[in-house]
Order: sequence, then structure tokens, then C-alpha cells
Amino acid sequence: MIGPRLLRLLLPLPVAAVLTSCAVSVDESQVPSDAPSLPTTLEVPGPTNLQTDAAEGAVAAKDKSFGVAAPEGWADDTGKQPSTVLFLRSPDQAGKIYPSFSVVRTSLKEPPPLGELVEQGMIAQRQKGATVTRLADRTIGGVPAAGYRMTRTTEEIPVTQTQYYLVQNGSVFITTMTSASSNAGPTGGVQNGILNSWSWGAPPAPSSTPGSTSPTSSDATSSDAASSDSDKDGEDGDSTSSSTSSDSPAPSATPSTSTD
Repeated sequence: MIGPRLLRLLLPLPVAAVLTSCAVSVDESQVPSDAPSLPTTLEVPGPTNLQTDAAEGAVAAKDKSFGVAAPEGWADDTGKQPSTVLFLRSPDQAGKIYPSFSVVRTSLKEPPPLGELVEQGMIAQRQKGATVTRLADRTIGGVPAAGYRMTRTTEEIPVTQTQYYLVQNGSVFITTMTSASSNAGPTGGVQNGILNSWSWGAPPAPSSTPGSTSPTSSDATSSDAASSDSDKDGEDGDSTSSSTSSDSPAPSATPSTSTD
């Protein structure tokens, strides 16, 4: 089982840590004296089409800001990871690691442009010894997102993590998919399924278990007749109770929502 120390190493850095960990010492003689040119306009995200319709059985984030559909059988361990607003974990190990999907959220008064956040995150991970590759931009819940894939060896285990950044309503969300490098291919498909199901706002509470369907008038009549005949013959009419129990729905494989 993955150890506590390894789990801490694999959790994504908070945005503040990403922004501050990029500072490096340099030789001042090598720094150009000319002031760098600054852009005349700020990066503004293009129009978005926010996804607000939650997938059936979606798991809510701890702060109720979004929800996703958890892979079948995965556990919602958000309550065990206080640094995240969402933490989903596979029930099975692959390459000595339980694949997991996590999200951290940081609120900033003036979030940096999305491209700058990703570049700073890549620099921070390279400084920690990871091999980092930029990924194609995409959308998550209708919001522009950008990210990278990084690979490093932790406690002699090759680990691959894929992180996507997105900015929404003054908050920076960082999603992280973690798995053994040997299992990165299948896990990538799982990650896409989660990200494609992303919706904003708290998903609706699961509907209550539906009761048994009321019998039609003809069924009721025949049932009453059978009951009457049974009474006359002095026999127990237990066929109705056995039918009801066999129609009970099976428990859902989707993990229950954490209510922190």
C-alpha cells in the first residue's frame, strides 16, 4: 500500500507554493540591463460555455463548487485529505500505487494569466527533478484549461502525474491525476472521463430509492381474488412478499458524497 510519505510527495503543490518556489539565484552580471517589455493588454479568457448539468450520481467537491462523476468503484477520500477539495482513489493498486484524482483550490484577488500559472508550475516541478511535458490546452466544465505531464521517481517507484490548471471566479483549480508510470496509459482515459463530466455548482442529492410500483387495477383485482381464495383454503399467500424483495435495486457502485 502507498505510504503516507509517498502520498504527501504526490499531492499537488498549492498555487502559492508554485508561485514562490520558482525563485532561483542568478549571477547579476548575466542579467540584461534593459527593462523587459510588458504586454499592453492582459490575457483574457475567451467566451466560455459553462457546464452546469451534473452527471448522474456525480460526487460533489468539499466546497460544493463543482462535481464530477467518479469512476466505478473509486472511493471518495476527500475527508481524509484536508489539503484538497476533492480526492478520488482507485480500489486497486497498479505498479504499487493506487491511482488517484485530486483537486486543490486557491482563491486569489488577481489570479495570474493561465499560461503564466502553468509555466511557473512546470518550472517548480523541474526544480524538484521531474521530467515535464506541456500538454495541449483543453476545456474543463466549459472553462479554458492548460496543463502538463510530469514523471519522476519517488521511493524507487516511477510516478506519472498530469496536472491541469483552470481559473474560475477568482479561484485557481489544479487537477492532478497520479499513477505509476507503467499504468499511465489506462489512467489517462480514466482522467478524461472525470474531466469531461465536470460541472459547476453542487450536484443534486441522490434521489431516494424508488418504491415498488403500485399494481394496476387488474393486478389488484386478481391479487384480491387470489387472497380471497387463499383465505378460503386456509393457505398463506407469501408470493407477494417474495416478489417485492426480488425487485429491490442493487446498491450503486458510485461512492457516496463526502459531507465535510
